[in-house]
Amino acid sequence: MATNHMTLLEDLKRAAWSRTSPVGGHTNAWEFRKDRLGNMVRWADYGNRKSPFGWELDFIEPKSMGGSTDSENLQALHWRATAARSTSLPAALLAA
Repeated sequence: MATNHMTLLEDLKRAAWSRTSPVGGHTNAWEFRKDRLGNMVRWADYGNRKSPFGWELDFIEPKSMGGSTDSENLQALHWRATAARSTSLPAALLAA
């Protein structure tokens, strides 16, 4: 069961990451990107709030405002931005 949740999380991360913008000058265009607010994020730093490049999955339209839990409503966003918005993907969603 845990493997299915990890696969789901990886799929959601990749879908959201694919909507970030490449950063010029890096040899690996997948590793460093910019979120929709222009914050630099790094693929390997998902969930790392100690990193200056840490990021999280965030609802574009919060569930509390009628947003869906579909991958199309998720974005990769710097952790400081998700903390300010308080709309990051709850662990409970992945446990469902």
